[in-house]
Amino acid sequence: MRHGRAAGAAGTLLSLGLLATACGGGGFQSTNGGDPGAGATGTVRMLVNITPNLTKDYWRNLVAPFEKANPGIKVRIEAPTSSDGSVDTTLPQQLAAGSPPDVVEGSHSNKVVPYLRDLSDQKWATSAPMADAQRLDGRLYDVSIGQQAQSLVFYNKTAFKKAGITEEPRTLDELTADMGRLKTAGYLPMQTAGEWVTEAQFMQLFGPTLTTPDKDWYLQAATGKRSLAKDLGPGAALYKSWIDKGYIDKNALGTKYADGETAFLSGKSALYPMGCWFVAAEHAAKKDFEVGVFAVPQTNDPATSRLSVTPGANYRIFKGSSHQTADAKLVKFLTTDKAAVESQLKQDTSYRTGYPYTLSPLSDEVQRLLDDTADGHQAIMGGGEYQMPAGFEDQAGKRIQSLYTGGDPAAAMKTLDSWLKAQTK
Repeated sequence: MRHGRAAGAAGTLLSLGLLATACGGGGFQSTNGGDPGAGATGTVRMLVNITPNLTKDYWRNLVAPFEKANPGIKVRIEAPTSSDGSVDTTLPQQLAAGSPPDVVEGSHSNKVVPYLRDLSDQKWATSAPMADAQRLDGRLYDVSIGQQAQSLVFYNKTAFKKAGITEEPRTLDELTADMGRLKTAGYLPMQTAGEWVTEAQFMQLFGPTLTTPDKDWYLQAATGKRSLAKDLGPGAALYKSWIDKGYIDKNALGTKYADGETAFLSGKSALYPMGCWFVAAEHAAKKDFEVGVFAVPQTNDPATSRLSVTPGANYRIFKGSSHQTADAKLVKFLTTDKAAVESQLKQDTSYRTGYPYTLSPLSDEVQRLLDDTADGHQAIMGGGEYQMPAGFEDQAGKRIQSLYTGGDPAAAMKTLDSWLKAQTK
């Protein structure tokens, strides 16, 4: 269950056994045994997420100052090659082929952890944002540039005014009533999409009801200590009712992530549940209405809900790389150099204390939400031990998407529960 951006796309990962076989097959094994002191020069292959904000040109320009300061190191930017455009789907394919990258951005799968370098001995890594939240068995494999807020709902202020909605909803029940008013006013109430978006939005919408009374809900769920059928069943039933009432497009599964974003920004829909990375797209879009944002409320409790947060833009180093020093220099630059960090924060609208940037009024609103919840009122969503077992996004996506074709909410969550318990035995 992940943080966001297109990197959250679902994909079925290969088993550890197959990965281990592939590792022993040739190219992945390093002649230096992963010596952290080896390879101060060379070409670093970096697999990155490619999104409307994060283009190949953006990544090339980002690493250009690093290459200039380190003339013996070249950085080769590589895009995901899997059919769903996901980093975490591409990685096992590359491992099976014996050709993994040296550095990867935006990977959250625990399946590849055995092939990653432990950075616990690097002070610059342990000082990174949310470093403790990303540890697995005390070891640190991920270094992030900042923090991302999820469980946000962006909304068309003009649509709210036309529908007679004067206040942001305080509960999901109030949100449901507002969607009825928005539909009457001529809007598609909630913008959704297929691909990874379906699962991501569902978990962002119904997670706060579970994490507000128990901030470690994701940690418990990841280890099979929670019943998804019990905890998420009511949310699935409510979501299905939205589909049946036309508050969500019944044909949304054919909509791609970028097209859903465009539909909201064109004024066709009124509500858009998404992570904070959407702010950059909103800032760049030409539109004739203002966009507001509120944190997803609880189902029927008006008390302020916890804000779901994840590490933003994390980097990993594969320990089989033959130039560990160059890899570490690159990741240290990307996560500590002030200009590089500020560029990434602004480009994908992540946030980090001490690295302020000016982008838009909407960005300032998200920053205020993060600031207001920083003192113990946030829930970690994904990352480290809070990460659901590999394949969860794919399985959850299938179950949630079945609701669009007449599936039963209770049966869908029960099936998902059975899958999760089988992974965590």
